[in-house]
Amino acid sequence: MKKIFVIIFLILFFLNSSYSQKKYSSIQVVINAEKILEIPIYKIKDNKEDYVLLKDLAKIFSATLTYHSVGKYVSFNCRGEKIYFYFNRNYLIWSNQKISLNSEVLNINNKTYVPLSLFNNSAFNKILNVDVEYRKSENLLLVNYADNISVSYYITPNFANIEFKYPEGLQYEYNYENNFIVLTFFGGKAQAKEYKVVDGLVPKIQIFSQNGECIAKIFIPDLDIEIKKESYKGKVVLKINKTNIKKTSLAKSNSVDKTTYVVTSAKTLDKNERKIIVLDPGHGGEDPGAIGKYGNKEKDINLKIAKLLKEKLEQDGFVVFLTREDDIFIPLVKRTEFANNKNADIFISIHCNAAEKPNGTDLGFEIYFLFETATDPDAVATEKLENEVIRFEKQTEELTKLQKILWSMIVNEFINESSKLCSLIGNEVVARTQQIYRGVKQAGFYVLRGAQMPAVLVECGFISNPKEELKLINPQFQNLIADGIYAGIKRYYENGK
Repeated sequence: MKKIFVIIFLILFFLNSSYSQKKYSSIQVVINAEKILEIPIYKIKDNKEDYVLLKDLAKIFSATLTYHSVGKYVSFNCRGEKIYFYFNRNYLIWSNQKISLNSEVLNINNKTYVPLSLFNNSAFNKILNVDVEYRKSENLLLVNYADNISVSYYITPNFANIEFKYPEGLQYEYNYENNFIVLTFFGGKAQAKEYKVVDGLVPKIQIFSQNGECIAKIFIPDLDIEIKKESYKGKVVLKINKTNIKKTSLAKSNSVDKTTYVVTSAKTLDKNERKIIVLDPGHGGEDPGAIGKYGNKEKDINLKIAKLLKEKLEQDGFVVFLTREDDIFIPLVKRTEFANNKNADIFISIHCNAAEKPNGTDLGFEIYFLFETATDPDAVATEKLENEVIRFEKQTEELTKLQKILWSMIVNEFINESSKLCSLIGNEVVARTQQIYRGVKQAGFYVLRGAQMPAVLVECGFISNPKEELKLINPQFQNLIADGIYAGIKRYYENGK
């Protein structure tokens, strides 16, 4: 009898040892440019492919695992989807479909391993609605959820404009009760987010996933308000006004606004006095600006943010011009000259920051207006960085002197308005991006000199910081920055400009 137990033990031992696994490296995983994990990579004997543990895959995608020892498979439950991994099979099952893998799923010593090539499996990524980029040479895995619900908002103490974008054809349901507006987007996907607005008519907006749907929850104060819902193709807009008029009736249908009010409109941009905004995407062409650890160029990020901002402003009635719409080089003096020729009301130069001695620790958002003396040593370093572009220019010394004369004549006239605009934009951006706020600063930027209007320079974040670099290339993060600058401009004009 004893011999039988020994034989069974040896058989089980050799079965489990037919594969031997060994951790030999690790990869950094960056999720939505925010969450960072480090997961080990394993070599499996007699297998050319690298492997990762299924439990680590679950960490990356916030999934839950259910093991079925009898059926010899594991169910991977993620974002409302169920995927089944079968042991010793080179496929997975989803919605009764067989999806091929490059190598088999292995179970060794009660640990399940999946091939690393799964990250490049387009069918798997499509199921989870994610964009994945594996940079093997850098041991870096970038995971970005391809959310199809996005929100933009502009909120003051008396007014709120909240806009949700979604794919055309997707259906949603609208409900308003108990001081909440709830929008349910059927089949929508979005990462959980919470936006808080200090002293805003709407104090908080939440977005989260529930039962395979995307839920947007807007907190409404117990005040007399007017709510107007506007629906377009792929977009729903909520306009909420504070009024002194009592509620008059309630509608019973969930598909329409439940409360009817006498309308008291908030102040909006006068279409007869359309404001002209010139946006300057910093650098371009042979001048890449700062370059991050992962090879991303400042000039590209600046242009993407500028185009997003242009779209938002134009939808609200502003006239917007870009100093460059492509990857071309524009001399600094020509940028403000362009704004002056357009009779611009505001000039905004968009940039990404970089530490003078990159060590990966500097991070955050800051914004500048023109002044002869820089605020602090950091502002001096930023001024030096952004003014280095002058080496690409072929302007004469006479033109430089002219620019200085113009600057000395004009700068004092707009310094207060530029400072005010900086403060409003800075507060709105960091409320959305949750970045460290390095504040409003002053420095002698060449690109702002000669501007005959309020002019500011935005430093969206430090591309020299690897973590912030990955945020800056994220389209969702770029949209938050653009939305914050837009809201700051709106507040500036609401204050009487």
